[in-house]
Amino acid sequence: MPTRQAQRYRQLVDRFDEVVRVNVSTYVHVAELCRLAGIHERTLSRAVRSVHGISPYRYVRNLRLNEVRHALASEDITVTQAAMRFGFRELGRFGVLYREAFGESPTQTRRRTRRIGARGPESCPAR
Repeated sequence: MPTRQAQRYRQLVDRFDEVVRVNVSTYVHVAELCRLAGIHERTLSRAVRSVHGISPYRYVRNLRLNEVRHALASEDITVTQAAMRFGFRELGRFGVLYREAFGESPTQTRRRTRRIGARGPESCPAR
């Protein structure tokens, strides 16, 4: 049974997550996201580390990277457009972060999903 503190941290992280997702397409600093969520930065840091094992900054960055990946897989969009849409302004650094997160470059994701889409849904693996 989770402790009271663990439950509270989970609630804080859920609230923060809502604010982040609303603002995922704009680059907003963690401090501003905390203000919007009504959570003190230090409290949020303890909560996110407790729930996810990473810093709030890394958590937000990972959400943004996932949004880029989703956009590359589901939209007719360039890598640059996707990166810029989700707040990645330094494209070289973005490419490194993306490869670390997903094991392939953003271009490889785009090409791979285009090939799958071109073959039709019947050839896509079941989920």
